[in-house]
Amino acid sequence: MKKQLMAVLMGVGLLAGCGGVEADVDAPVDLATREDELPACGHQSYERVFYSEPEKINEVGWWICGCDSNTAWVYGKTTAYSTTFGATACPQW
Repeated sequence: MKKQLMAVLMGVGLLAGCGGVEADVDAPVDLATREDELPACGHQSYERVFYSEPEKINEVGWWICGCDSNTAWVYGKTTAYSTTFGATACPQW
């Protein structure tokens, strides 16, 4: 009887969910104030590679900035250890 009661309570718990508040996916998002805002390129074209350690051996992410956009394309994750390649100023429009 005790096992059956526990099984029923577990089933009810699973059906009811694990608690918490459902996210409001329809709420408008202000992209300018989001913490994960994309980095600005500063009107430069470059690639930045991020590494998992100070020795810069294992790549874990990249930023790619082009003159066609002032926002970086971000792949992977960013860290404190990076190297920038091919930095050039974009022409004025």
